[in-house]
Amino acid sequence: MQPGTFSADTYTLSTPYGIVSVSQAGRRISFELFTDVRESMHHKALFHYCQSLKKRGITRYNVAHLHLPDTDRSINLKRGSAYLDLAYYHRGILFECELKTNREIGLDRTASQLKELSKHCENLRVLVPTGSMADMATILHMIHLDQKISVDTYEYTDEEPDTTPEDFHFDHFQT
Repeated sequence: MQPGTFSADTYTLSTPYGIVSVSQAGRRISFELFTDVRESMHHKALFHYCQSLKKRGITRYNVAHLHLPDTDRSINLKRGSAYLDLAYYHRGILFECELKTNREIGLDRTASQLKELSKHCENLRVLVPTGSMADMATILHMIHLDQKISVDTYEYTDEEPDTTPEDFHFDHFQT
């Protein structure tokens, strides 16, 4: 962070993401994002999944791409030469997560990435939209990773029953 500047009653602070201005004796705070900073669907989904983890009582997690104040940076996200999107502890077990949006699910790049991550992860889970869970499970089966990677949704709502990620595995989608 760069040092801030004072002018009359306004304090301005420049960050890597934009400019924060505090004025009117601290009563008004504004944040102007730089034009190259954007919020992708991937980042939004990751943020909402982290919020759902907290609602379910999971407080020990680390997430890539987002700067959340309560993340546990001691949980390493690097696996081989790649980085996970998220890793968290639940009931003493480390879950390693890779989030994929609808656009990313069927890409060759996604299949290659999951194959590589599966070599270095013990509890790898791919997080997808609820409507794509069966498709993702089928893809994992086709590339012979269905026994190494589980599927979960990143779309949790307050109205849903209290489920845990262990409730979602490939065998729920087999016919």
